[in-house]
Amino acid sequence: MKKGLFSQIVLSLLGVAFILWGSGSLALGISGEQTTAVVTDIRREGGERTDVKPGRYTYNISYTFTLPDGRKINGFTKKIGDAVFIKADGTSTVQIRYFPGFPYINALDKDTGLGAGPFALILTGGVVVFLMVRKNQRE
Repeated sequence: MKKGLFSQIVLSLLGVAFILWGSGSLALGISGEQTTAVVTDIRREGGERTDVKPGRYTYNISYTFTLPDGRKINGFTKKIGDAVFIKADGTSTVQIRYFPGFPYINALDKDTGLGAGPFALILTGGVVVFLMVRKNQRE
């Protein structure tokens, strides 16, 4: 096996994962169903972030939404915020998008569609895959 081939394969797979993640976010924004979900839990993850701005934390936000057939689906997202946060009381809602055929793939509405986030993921994945393929062709 060539030296470094394993790392090239791993990095290429990581690039493909970024492309799929970004494409999924785009697809959710374009063809996903929109609904309202109830925030069920907000939890601070770990300690203070090591950002330039002090007093910032990562939060896990859990939510539940109900499908037209009555099934309840759970989802979660992450948010970066300051030290003050409101506990979930079951009355807060967020807008989400999901695929009707597979509702377990869902995301906050603001994180889907034609935004900078999905395009950044696709671009990053494309660059990684391009560099790995180009490096493999030179050897």
